[in-house]
Amino acid sequence: MQTVQDVTYEDHVSVKTGLPPGIPIYIGKHEPENTIVSVLVYSVEGVRVFRDVQSSDISQLRSGDGICWVQISGLRDIELINQIFTDAMVHPLIAEDIFNTKGRAKIEDFGDGFFIILDIILPAGKELQSRKIDIITKQNLLISVSETGDPFDNIKTRILHPNGKFRTHDVDYLMYSLIDSIVDTYFFGLERIEDLAEKLEERVVHDPNPAIVRDIQSFRHTLIKFKRQVWSLRDVIMHLERSDSDIMTDSTRIFMRDVYDHVIKISEDLDVHREMAEGIMEIYLSSVSNRTNEVVRVLTVIAVIFIPLTFITGVYGMNFSYLPGIDHPAGYLIIFGIMILITTSMAGFFRWKKWI
Repeated sequence: MQTVQDVTYEDHVSVKTGLPPGIPIYIGKHEPENTIVSVLVYSVEGVRVFRDVQSSDISQLRSGDGICWVQISGLRDIELINQIFTDAMVHPLIAEDIFNTKGRAKIEDFGDGFFIILDIILPAGKELQSRKIDIITKQNLLISVSETGDPFDNIKTRILHPNGKFRTHDVDYLMYSLIDSIVDTYFFGLERIEDLAEKLEERVVHDPNPAIVRDIQSFRHTLIKFKRQVWSLRDVIMHLERSDSDIMTDSTRIFMRDVYDHVIKISEDLDVHREMAEGIMEIYLSSVSNRTNEVVRVLTVIAVIFIPLTFITGVYGMNFSYLPGIDHPAGYLIIFGIMILITTSMAGFFRWKKWI
């Protein structure tokens, strides 16, 4: 069995070249975290939580009544995770897709179950960070695999609530709840994009320096990536809503339709922000053009004022014996006075015309 130590943590699929299909190899940008397996078994009667579970324990936990939710966090222990999939009779190609964190969001419908890959949005400073979430659904069994942490703590809280109605639903409702929780993170990403758009707009208006062009391009790149993830998410939810699988119940389809409406709203808001990004770039270009026009206008006014002054000094700089006032004791003062009068008159005229 190949372990994660046999591969590098590169964002390339070339490490799989020449290998047969179904070989689980970790491919991703980040070093995989330690694998933690926990199981939550619930029914109307009660809830049982098991932590640090081994693969050999899951078959026994599944044998009883109720819904069995196997939650796997971290992809470091490939052998353990692959053994869990083998015991659950998961196809090897699914395991291969799970360890390839570069794969796109998708859904595979097996009639008696689903295999779903989605992106979850996580906070990462000023940028948006996405990680893969994999969901495998079978009759009374759901396996969720996350690259990092425990993104579904809120779902566990709802299941553990003694007076909640969560336990009265089937496994399809658990699947819907996980997907709905993932979609909620996209609203967080949308809020972050709105904040970035507002800050960029303020910077463009008050300080349109050349460095902002790079930030605008980065913002547009984030929008394109986010939009691509939303479209993939929309396709997955649309398939679930229209699926005739034995697992999906009519009541859950109604909830799934509501999630689909949320995704459509996110997509529409992203279109608005994409137009805003184009508008911000146009505002920047207009600001730069206006500043250039202001500078050119000031320089033009100065040049026009100096034209008659240059003419006068040029005339009196010619080597003629007889020029008006050349022999007068106060001739240069008269010429300077005329030049000052011309300058103030032209400046007053330009201001009256609102050219300066």
